[in-house]
Amino acid sequence: MNCGEIARLAPLYITGELEAARAAEFDRHLRSCPSCLEEVERQARLDARVREVILAQGTDVSELDRRVRDLIAAEGKGHRLPRLRPAWRRWATVAMGSAAALVLIVVGYGSLGQHVPRLYADAAVDHRLEVTEQQPRPWLRDPEQIALLAQQQGITRAAFHAITSRGYRVLRAKLCYLDGRSFLHLVLSDGTHEISLYLRQSDGKPLPGPVQEIANGKPLCMSDLAHSHVASIETPELVAVVVTDQSADAARNLARFAAAVL
Repeated sequence: MNCGEIARLAPLYITGELEAARAAEFDRHLRSCPSCLEEVERQARLDARVREVILAQGTDVSELDRRVRDLIAAEGKGHRLPRLRPAWRRWATVAMGSAAALVLIVVGYGSLGQHVPRLYADAAVDHRLEVTEQQPRPWLRDPEQIALLAQQQGITRAAFHAITSRGYRVLRAKLCYLDGRSFLHLVLSDGTHEISLYLRQSDGKPLPGPVQEIANGKPLCMSDLAHSHVASIETPELVAVVVTDQSADAARNLARFAAAVL
């Protein structure tokens, strides 16, 4: 994969919509190309900030469009245009044009304001789009392929199999970006409902949000976002974020289970 392909596929990579094989190629290129890595990270930050603006706005589309345009202009101000800039500029234009549509998608989160941690806001929006509304995405459904994708993200087979025991079954999986970082999105079933579980390697940063309890020696944090409930735990190896639109207890129970087995 060359730098031009990286520029063309970056929006799909950042939103987790790139198929697993291409995402692996993308990752390999980023490990060997600091310039592309820097640009993709910049665009991921911009994507997260656009989401933040949307979450902080009401349904005034004109005001949102102005703020998104100002945000994108400020992001590039004072920086020399890198060699990938034309492709990124095209993507930024698409992002601005779709901002109004995104408002309609996340209108239920519009009144939450800045007090909601971005990690949880991103997870709630992602769950709503991909699980509740079931928008088309390139999911992996074969258990072996999912386990391999988990391994590529630093999640051991032992951890993967542990989290899919005791009544939770993996239905599908893909990569996505939350708060500018790559997560493995597992959609689990408890036999009745679908629950999102987002996993990534721990980076040592404390999880945001109020600690509700200590589960198996690990702080369990929770936030309620409109109709979604988010719970998270962190082990020395992994971060786990749970999102469900069932109840806070459903999110808490899966987070407790993750704390016990991971």
